[in-house]
Parts: sequence; structure tokens; C-alpha cells
Amino acid sequence: MKRNDIANRSGRLLVAVLTCDLRTGVRVSAMVAAASLAAILLRAPVEVRILAVAALLVIPAWATSTLVLGDLPDGTDPHHLDAREDGLERPLRVLLPSLFTLAILLGAVLALGPLGFQLTTSTIALALFAVAATLLSLMAIRVRQTPRNAEAPPVRDIAWLSVGKTALVSLALTALCIGALISALAMQTTQPARYVNTILTGPDTAIAGQLEVPPNSPVDIEWTSYSYGFLFPTLPPYVTATIGGESPTDPRFVTTPPTAPFDTNTNARSAQVGTVSFLAPNEPGRYRVAIDVAIAQTPDTAGIGPTSLVLYLSVTPR
Repeated sequence: MKRNDIANRSGRLLVAVLTCDLRTGVRVSAMVAAASLAAILLRAPVEVRILAVAALLVIPAWATSTLVLGDLPDGTDPHHLDAREDGLERPLRVLLPSLFTLAILLGAVLALGPLGFQLTTSTIALALFAVAATLLSLMAIRVRQTPRNAEAPPVRDIAWLSVGKTALVSLALTALCIGALISALAMQTTQPARYVNTILTGPDTAIAGQLEVPPNSPVDIEWTSYSYGFLFPTLPPYVTATIGGESPTDPRFVTTPPTAPFDTNTNARSAQVGTVSFLAPNEPGRYRVAIDVAIAQTPDTAGIGPTSLVLYLSVTPR
């Protein structure tokens, strides 16, 4: 089916739903909502899923605006409304569905996070379907309570009370949308996270966390630190090391000046390479080596704690 055919049929279906009586509208909307949810969950083509999401947004918005404003008189053309639709009520009938669509979408998305659901197309579609099912159920209850052949009550020329209530609902909904947008912006991180990631870079066996050397032999361990959200200061970091819980023999620490990040596809802002050299213990055994790297404290690095590296050194006679 071509895209133009899908759009034309969807348009005809929408006009039919808007101009039919509430009973037929509720039934058709329920079937369309169920079919739209199935299309999304079954991974239909992209064009169909776009229309399905649009339907899951339009249906609850239409149901909500109908519950608030009431239905049009039977046989009334939405484009040629009677005197009751003049003044403020006519633009409100056009404005409210759009506002309800935005509010329903924002409410469904913002509710999924606190409930522990991931934001995916399927979870959003399920949330929208739940909202649509609830609103259509309320409409079905109202329809069942209204006699089929009930005569319409006399219509006043200007329904100021109805217009006033509708205007208040519209203002409240606008405030809700603005509040939802402010809440969504507040939940975003305004500043990038500032932290340091330090990894072992040499020798190759140390990268895997295991290093084997003879007793009393020189040991060289290299690491690289990457900064995120800030640049490393020019002052050297403060580095300490322990072997088996004790300080090594004759340790020597060397760090290079900060440079641009390298060998990484992340958004690191700067890099710094460091090396610690010491003599292995005389006694054979397996020792836990811990290296703590604390960057120099400046106004830009306030609150950033040290990073630690841990590996195991096996001292074995040859």
C-alpha cells in the first residue's frame, strides 16, 4: 500500500470518527487503538508505526476533549457549527485536543521513569494505550447512561458558564504542560559530570591484572588517566603505592604533563600518563599492588576524589 493511500484512508477514517455519534466513535477508537498497539509491538513497517503512534495520541486527546466539552449535536458538521460553537467555544474545541495530546504524551513519558520502565517505543505505546483505554471506558460509561433518543436540552445563545469552565480547563492544562516541560528540563544534567578514569596501560600482563617477576627485580607499572568535564591541572598528581599493604622499596613516580586525549573514542577532555617503579619483594608469593592517584586540588578540581588501581604481583624464583 502506498503512503498516499495510507494517508487518504487515515484521513477518511478520522473524519468518519469525528462526525459519527459517540457510540460508534468509542467502538471505532477502541479498535484503532488495539490495532495500533499490535502494530507497534509486532514491529510493523516504519510508516505504519508512525501512524499507530499518532493514533494512540489522537484517540485519548479526542476522548478527553469530548468528556470536557461534550459531543457535537447529531448531524452537525464540524466545519459548520451552530451558534453554540461561536465565540470562545469554537477555538477551544480546536485548541484543547492539541493541548491534551501534549499533556498525555508528556505525562506518559515522565511516568515511565519513576515506575522503573525504560523509555522505548513499546513501553510508550503501552502507556498511551492504557490512557486511551481508561478514557474510552469513561466515555462508554457516559454513553450507556445517556438514552439513545433523548431530546437535546434547549440551547442558550451564549453558554457563558460552559465557556468559562472550558477556558479554566484550558488554562489549567496549559499550566500543566508548562510544568511538565520545566520538570523535564530540570531532570536533565545542566553541567557535564566531572570525574577521572584511570586505567592500566603497561606492561601488557599488568593490564590484565597479573604481573609475574623474580624476587628483588625492578617493576615498572604504567597507567593513563582521562579527565571528563574538566582539564587536568599542570600541577603533578599525588601518587602512592602499596605492595601487600606496605610501601614498596625505593619507589619512583613519574607523571607527564597533561595532553589532549588519545586512544579513546569517549568525550574525555585531557589525558595524563604516569609510571611507578619499585623493586619486587625478596620473598616469593602473591602480592596485592594498589596505586592511588589523586589529582592536584585546584578550584577546577574541587570535589574530585582519587582513583585507584589494583593488580596482583606474583614473585617467583627463576
